[in-house]
Amino acid sequence: MTARLCLKARPTPAQLADRLRPLPDGSMPEGLELYLDVGDIADQAAMEAAVRRLEAAPVPEGFAWLIEGPVGSLDGAFFDVTRSAEADALVVERLAWMAQRIGAKAVNIHVIAPSDDLDRLTSACHDTLLRRCVPFLQHFTDTIIAAGAVPTVENMPPVLRMREGGYFFTPIGMAAADLLWLAQEIPGLAILPDTSHAGLYLNARALAEGRGTGLGEAWGDGHVWREPLLRFLRHGLPSEPDSLLGYVRQFGGRCANAQVSNAAGILGEGLPYAEGDFNLAPAIAWLGEHARHIVTETLEANQDDARWMRDAYQRMRAVLAR
Repeated sequence: MTARLCLKARPTPAQLADRLRPLPDGSMPEGLELYLDVGDIADQAAMEAAVRRLEAAPVPEGFAWLIEGPVGSLDGAFFDVTRSAEADALVVERLAWMAQRIGAKAVNIHVIAPSDDLDRLTSACHDTLLRRCVPFLQHFTDTIIAAGAVPTVENMPPVLRMREGGYFFTPIGMAAADLLWLAQEIPGLAILPDTSHAGLYLNARALAEGRGTGLGEAWGDGHVWREPLLRFLRHGLPSEPDSLLGYVRQFGGRCANAQVSNAAGILGEGLPYAEGDFNLAPAIAWLGEHARHIVTETLEANQDDARWMRDAYQRMRAVLAR
């Protein structure tokens, strides 16, 4: 199996037009992962408008649509797999509706319980929250499978910015063991590793275990949350391999798709392919043989001009060609 390479966009006219223009060699991307913000699924009219844009998109036959759910929920709070909220369940229902309408291959959500409360960073809270999210993720899995798509869950970084520029934390979703346990508990649930999130987590673990000084803003130096976070990583979670390749390889046959960008320190998320602390090629080569789709997910200076995504796309294609 060779993974299909995809770009990422919100379903806005400008982003769709940008992502669906030919690459520098004249070829088209093989697919597109749609990040559906809360506004895109706010009501039936918003969803119908997005579907019309997607149905009118000039894509080749066999083009792959993927969906990623929002970090916010329909009640104004953060999406949270542990709170059993009606608003979060409604997000899942609307993601499934969109997936069925456009024939999406997969729907991804985050294993996330975001909060700025540092007292939750304990092994006891981790264990409680991980068990608590099983019923919700079972509902997610059943709903997405019924819509004809593959349900996937994504690993989280050590510090969540939540598209607000703040600092939030989730006791669950960082460790590979969390996602593997959930996939074992919930038949049909697959895993989507995010290389940037994994890199930030591995860097934070290295810092927590004394493998590096971690000085500077990218490492959270000077922030009041740094020491409580590192203490939790040191004592509250199982050990991990030191390398990015070692992290993603733990998912084995449960890996369905992947998102790719580089990382620096513990705050430098979504960096261009060749800028950051990690050589992505070994992980890309493994993902190319085990994932169905690999999505570029670099953060762009201008979201309507995905310069770094296209660069990552071509670099990944070169890795897979080798």
